[in-house]
Amino acid sequence: MKKIITGLLIHMCFTQPLAAQTLVSNNSENTPYLQVYLDGIPDWQDYMKVKVWYVDYVRDRQLADIHVLITTQTTASGGNLYTIYFIGYGKFIGKTDTLHYTSSIENTNRKSRDELINTLSIGLLPYLAENGQQEFISINYLNNEKTAIQSKDKYNYWVYTTQLNGNLTGDQTTDIFDGSASFSAARITDTWKERFTADISESNNRFQTPTYSYKRNTIIKNLHALLVYSLNNHWSLGFEPAYYASTYSNIKSQFSAAPGIEYNIFPYNESVEHLFTFKYRFQPLFNFYTDSTLYNKTQELLLNSIFDVTLTQIKPWGNMSGTFTAANFLNHPKAFRLDFVGSMNIKLATGLFFNVSGNVSLINNQLSIAKIALTPEQIVLHQKEILSNYSYGVNIGITYVFGARFNNVVNPRYEGGVTIDPEIINATAGGEAPD
Repeated sequence: MKKIITGLLIHMCFTQPLAAQTLVSNNSENTPYLQVYLDGIPDWQDYMKVKVWYVDYVRDRQLADIHVLITTQTTASGGNLYTIYFIGYGKFIGKTDTLHYTSSIENTNRKSRDELINTLSIGLLPYLAENGQQEFISINYLNNEKTAIQSKDKYNYWVYTTQLNGNLTGDQTTDIFDGSASFSAARITDTWKERFTADISESNNRFQTPTYSYKRNTIIKNLHALLVYSLNNHWSLGFEPAYYASTYSNIKSQFSAAPGIEYNIFPYNESVEHLFTFKYRFQPLFNFYTDSTLYNKTQELLLNSIFDVTLTQIKPWGNMSGTFTAANFLNHPKAFRLDFVGSMNIKLATGLFFNVSGNVSLINNQLSIAKIALTPEQIVLHQKEILSNYSYGVNIGITYVFGARFNNVVNPRYEGGVTIDPEIINATAGGEAPD
C-alpha cells in the first residue's frame, strides 16, 4: 500500500507540470488572434498597439505569425515615406507583402500616426482573414465619388524656401551685425532635380576708441542653379551655373558653370538612414575684380577642379551631414583649398526648422586678393579679405518652407542627402503629447 501511494505522488509531481505546460502551449498555439512582431519606429509602438488591439503582439519574431517591419525616409517636400514590410512565419512562411504611406509636411504627429495605422491595418487584412478573423472585419470607403484624382496641386511639385538669419553682438567699443536672406525654388522628380537659389548677406561693423572710429559694410550676392539627371541607382550627372559678387573678396562679378558626376555607395532607393557619396566637378570661373590683384589681374579665367566626399545620417528628429571638399586650380597647381562642413537640422513645427552648421578650412588659393594696401580700419573690421592659412565659422538660423503638399518623390542625389527634415517624433512614454 505504501509503495502504491509513493508511486502516485511521484507520478503527480512529474506529470502535472507537464500537463499544465502542454495546456499553456496549446492555448498559445490555438489563440484566435494573429501573432504579430512589431519592428521599427519604437516611439510610436505603444500608440499603434492601442489602436490595433485585435492582434497579439509577441516579444520575439520567432514566436510570430507575421513580422511587421516599418522604415521611414524623408521626401523631397518635407514629409515622410513609410514602408511597411509584412514577413510571414509559421503558417504564413514564404508570404511577404509591402505597403507604402507618405505623410504630408503639414501633418501633425497624431495625423501621421493615424494614417500610418490605417495603412498597417489594410496590410494585415489578408492575414487576419486567413487566421479566421474575417467575420469581425468591416470596410468603409470614405470617398463616395468614384473619381480618379491626381495628387497634384497648384504648385506642380515646386517647393519654395525662404530663410532669414541675424546676429547682433557688441560691447562698449564694438557693434557687429550680420544678416542674410535667401530664397530658393525646387522641383524634384525621380529623374530630374531642379533647384534655383538667390541669397544676399550683409555685415555692418563699428569699432570706436578714443583714438579711432571705424565703420565698414560688406555685401555678398549669390545666384545659383542646380540641374541633376539620375542615370541609375548609384550614378548622377549634374550641372551648376552660378553668379557671385563680394566686396569682401574683391570680386566684382564671377560667372561659372560646373558639370559634374556623383557616385553613391548605397543605392539611392535604400537611403533610408544614410548616404555615402563621392562627387567630382569641373568648374571654369571667369572673374572680374574690383581692384587689381596681388598678381596684377583685373580679370581672370580659373579652372577649378573639385572633389567632395559626403556622409549623411538621417534620424527621426532630423538629419546630420558632413562633407569634406578638396579643390585645386588646374592652371595654378599650387593653389588649393581643403574644407570640412557639418550641419544639423531639427524640425520645430509644420514647415519650421532650426538649423545649425559649422565649417573649418585650410586655405592656399586666394588669387583674388587686392593689391592695394589695407587701412587699419579694413584690417581691424575685416572689411577686405586678407591672406590666411585657415578659417572657421558657425551659423544658427530658422527656415520656413511652403509649397506643394503631394510630392512623394525621394531623390537625395547630388546634394549630400535630404535638406528638409521629418516631423519630430513624440517620445513621451505612455501618453499622447499635444500636436
